[in-house]
Amino acid sequence: MVHSISTLVMVIGGIALLVILPRDPWPASLFAYLAACSIVGSYLGRLLLSNGSIAAFILSGAFTSVVFLSGGLLLDICTGGPLYLEASVCGSERYFYRGISVRPEDEARGRPDERAERRESGELQHTYPMGPLGHEGGGTIVEVGSAVKEYLRGGKVSVGDRVGSLIFPTYTDYWVTDISNVQPIPEGVAFEVGCLYEALTCAAWAARHIDIRLGDTVAVNGAGFSGNVLLQGAIKSGASMVIAVDVVEQKLELAKELGADVVINAQEEDPVERVNELTDDEGVDVAVEAVGGTGIGIVQALGMVAHNGLLALYGDNYAPVKEFCFHRFHEDGLRVQNLNAMHYTKLQAIENAREAYRAVQRGVFDIDIILEHSDRYCLDEIADVFAKEAESLDTQQSLKTLIIP
Repeated sequence: MVHSISTLVMVIGGIALLVILPRDPWPASLFAYLAACSIVGSYLGRLLLSNGSIAAFILSGAFTSVVFLSGGLLLDICTGGPLYLEASVCGSERYFYRGISVRPEDEARGRPDERAERRESGELQHTYPMGPLGHEGGGTIVEVGSAVKEYLRGGKVSVGDRVGSLIFPTYTDYWVTDISNVQPIPEGVAFEVGCLYEALTCAAWAARHIDIRLGDTVAVNGAGFSGNVLLQGAIKSGASMVIAVDVVEQKLELAKELGADVVINAQEEDPVERVNELTDDEGVDVAVEAVGGTGIGIVQALGMVAHNGLLALYGDNYAPVKEFCFHRFHEDGLRVQNLNAMHYTKLQAIENAREAYRAVQRGVFDIDIILEHSDRYCLDEIADVFAKEAESLDTQQSLKTLIIP
């Protein structure tokens, strides 16, 4: 189990760096420091791994119910060769980097186990400093603890298994986690697609469960990674007209290529007025919010949904929405659907993930074309990645930002 020393040293190195590095400006710079901590710890771990006896001594008898995930310790993934691990940036992390988060009075209750953990720590979920970063990703199992037998909800665990992660920290060369936090990537699913496990689970599950009926008109606010998966789901569900709304022209071009009937650039025209024109002021049967962050997607979706229509909420919105009126919810008899696959009990979340990936495995969604419009970076570039992506949250160009060790 000598490989796990990398993770141990990463933590120690991270703590040391947080102590010695300056913290201003706060909190944005913190995320760059956390990323740097992971990188420095990773390199220190590589050096110490050359002395297997030290690592074996430190970890002797420990970690009996965990698995070890490899990022290709001896390979420079960015210049070619086998791929053992991949992570991706969640949109939520870009907002957290900029200090856009949930107010204490708006914190969710969370699952019972989450509430117990918060009571013990005395901290709220979104208390700074937040970390470790990176909850999207996947890898290859390189070591298995003696108590590990099968995945949660079934399936034998073996060294060499390709797995998707459901938890942080994936911005690293190796990481150690409980077996309940990973799931096997289904046969026939490309490794790169499988490493999108948590992110693609959320989008694909939502696309399967959104209440779109044959002949409905649908507007998808936000044509990013998830929005374009939801758009594909709307088309395959028999919508008579699918409208994509975004502020980035490249994303709208992809939405059009995937089958959107109409695309609207919200920087060039009022999306609500345009939707009303397209529907003779009736609005759409289903208005999807897939923007998240500051609540602008909710405001847009509410403005375009029809009387007795469905407001489908996918994105996670942190900031309070100003001048938001609930009158239409009552007077127009609106239905509201929450499209979140993960915030259930752990067992239910994993069932949702497996259900979503069955659809991916069967080729229901074109994920390859989305990956073609995604940016890729090496792990040691991650601080620059966050700084770049937070420059303009509303006009993020890449559909998905992939981090490869």
